[in-house]
Amino acid sequence: MKNNHHSPRRLTALLLVVAVMLSLVPTAFAAQQNSYHDPAEHWLTALDRTNELDVNSVVTTETFYCNICDQKTNFTLFRVPEYTRDGISAMTRNVVYSDGTLRGGEGTGSILDGTPGIDAYYTGYHWTKAVCNACGTINSNSGPTGYAFQNNVYYLHDCAAEFMETLDGIVTYTCTDSTYHTKTTDGGSYCCFCYGTYKEESSALERHHMETAIRPELAHDRFVEMAACADCGYAETAYTAAKSVVADYFGVVDGQPHTVTVSDLSEAGVTTAIRYGHTADGCTLTSAPNYTEAGDYPVYYKITYKFQNTDMVEDGVAYVHLRDESTEETDGDGTCGEDHNWTLLDRVDPTCLTLGYDRYLCVDCGKIEKRDYEAALGHAYQSIVIRDATCETPGKVLEICERCGTVQESTTPKGEHTYSTTVVPATCTSPGYTLRECAVCGERHIEDITAALAHNYKATVIPATCEGGGKTVHICAGCGSSFVTDYTDPLGHSWDEGTEVTGSTCTGEGLIEYRCVRCGYHRLEGDAAAGHVPGEAATCTTPQLCTKCGAVIVNALGHDYQEEVTAPTCTEMGYTTYTCSRCGDTYKGDYTDAAGHKPGDWIIDQEPTTDSEGSKHKECEVCGEKLEEEPIEKIYNQATADTHGEAIVGGYLVTVIDTDTKNPVAGATVTLHEDESLSIRLPSGRLLDYADQTTIQVQLVKDKSPVADMGISVTDRNDNFSSGKTDAAGQLTVPGGSDTTNEDGKGTVGWEDADGDRWTLTVKVEDFETKRPIPDAEVSIGKTGTITVTLPDGTDMDED
Repeated sequence: MKNNHHSPRRLTALLLVVAVMLSLVPTAFAAQQNSYHDPAEHWLTALDRTNELDVNSVVTTETFYCNICDQKTNFTLFRVPEYTRDGISAMTRNVVYSDGTLRGGEGTGSILDGTPGIDAYYTGYHWTKAVCNACGTINSNSGPTGYAFQNNVYYLHDCAAEFMETLDGIVTYTCTDSTYHTKTTDGGSYCCFCYGTYKEESSALERHHMETAIRPELAHDRFVEMAACADCGYAETAYTAAKSVVADYFGVVDGQPHTVTVSDLSEAGVTTAIRYGHTADGCTLTSAPNYTEAGDYPVYYKITYKFQNTDMVEDGVAYVHLRDESTEETDGDGTCGEDHNWTLLDRVDPTCLTLGYDRYLCVDCGKIEKRDYEAALGHAYQSIVIRDATCETPGKVLEICERCGTVQESTTPKGEHTYSTTVVPATCTSPGYTLRECAVCGERHIEDITAALAHNYKATVIPATCEGGGKTVHICAGCGSSFVTDYTDPLGHSWDEGTEVTGSTCTGEGLIEYRCVRCGYHRLEGDAAAGHVPGEAATCTTPQLCTKCGAVIVNALGHDYQEEVTAPTCTEMGYTTYTCSRCGDTYKGDYTDAAGHKPGDWIIDQEPTTDSEGSKHKECEVCGEKLEEEPIEKIYNQATADTHGEAIVGGYLVTVIDTDTKNPVAGATVTLHEDESLSIRLPSGRLLDYADQTTIQVQLVKDKSPVADMGISVTDRNDNFSSGKTDAAGQLTVPGGSDTTNEDGKGTVGWEDADGDRWTLTVKVEDFETKRPIPDAEVSIGKTGTITVTLPDGTDMDED
């Protein structure tokens, strides 16, 4: 695997051999839109050009093979339907590229582009351009020798039948007036990639499909009836008054019952139910409570209005005011004569209908006398408009006395419609009608509907030419709709007998010019060359010549060397012997350096014990020569983890467990070395795996305290290697996201991708030429699987 990470050090000749234990293969799918739109209805133009492909394209993301990246990558695809002024694809004129270039990349022609929906028509083809999202190259999914490759052009594709979708009745509604709307139905088919459309359209007048909703408005004393068309949204609003007046009662004690008065002023269609009570939350009485004694009494009420199954509740309070006037004016006992001792007894205020006055009392004889009369106030009416007058309905006004609550109702006269008339003539696409609209209330209605007119098609015959076919185009003078009939094949050129331009030679063709007698187009054709007269046959060193003109017919054959390769050995150079099969000429060349020894893995000669060192050596894998040998340090302390995953070595309690499940790992071999480092060999049933990590904990036996910063190396049955130091809790989890290579140049790392999947890689770092492993190299891996290798100090890279 190649590593794209560069360390700050000088680049060196190293090969990073990465053994990928698990891999992930990315896959991309086309992100096709699923909402139809007609490109012709929203076509964008600029700079007086109509073939604006980029801004009118449907953009998707799809997977193709990129000839630049040399792998499958995601591409941004631009597709836009082809519209031409004759409705025929430029492909029929051999034009396949958007700049007018012909098939094969040579010559130019016309694409006959126009404005969709105005002067251009869908052909059943679409323009396509692809941009690699990885390298940014345009059309790098095309063949490297094609004209579109790395060229900012679109190329034509057929909107194949399997990509065509049925345009099933897309319906739109447009409000016409208060009674009708226009229903337009689009049918036909469209390409699911570029939305190029074969569309058929029809329209008709329909009555509104009105749906009604009722909204109570207590603050305005009314119900609002809203009716809206479920199809086009046309709406109408009507108001119905819901109003009751509960007036205070003012009276005198007369032995009869007295209570408040209620006036129901609601319009027809509203039902009213009223309940009374002595408290605001206790209105359960069906009639208002009566009072006979003097005093001021609150009467609470709750009024429920119902209109078309919709309720509205009004809460309130009115008062009963009773005054005791049973004590009439008296003359007293007559003892005071005309010399009374008067004092003000009470004051009666005037009301809307009664006089006001003061009553005085003689404190000596008890005589009562009324004085200082004030005129009745009269009613103080306030007007409330319950319903405005329209051209069809009179208005209603409610007048309420703000002092005594007396209510009277009056009406305002309705107006008359003032209609304006608009005559809409029929066309070949819509019916005609007369629209009448009231300038006062806005009421609109349609009369005198007439059928749509027939299309007025005018036929224009376009004759066939030598290269183009003929046809008859029918265009409606009223709406511009068109169709084509009577297609004829191209006539083909009518060539003359031809005129010689130049004569032929041994090697050169002559030229003959032919002209079409109908259109004047001309073409050149070659007259075959006479050919050489060959001399003696060519040899390895001499050519064959023409005896007529001296030209070389066959070049000297050159030596036909046969190769005999000698493979270099570890200590001797290799070379190739070349011998000509025709003339016997021979020489040696292509010398190659001696291959050099290829060291293998360490071979254990003597296993170490607790009493003595062991030994190991490496041999050349090619010739078997012993290359180097080293001692293996003796075992200072070693133990095997028990069923609890625990092993005691040199005063340390070492526990090996599964990181995720916390289950013990029994059978692991734990070795304590002279430098107080630990090496752990996992049992045969367990591997170094980032998806199934292993945790090692080191504690002191004497007090179970954690041992931090202790170096630990871990290997498995496949000699995969991972290492690190314990943390403050005395723990190390392997493999992790980084590692340091061992003496075999190996290190194991892992990562978790965006989908939560875990992956494990074993990396081996070795010198490219000597194949020797490089220990102490730092290996790390990012969240996207990118590997970073930092070489140890003293290891540099050269330009090779």
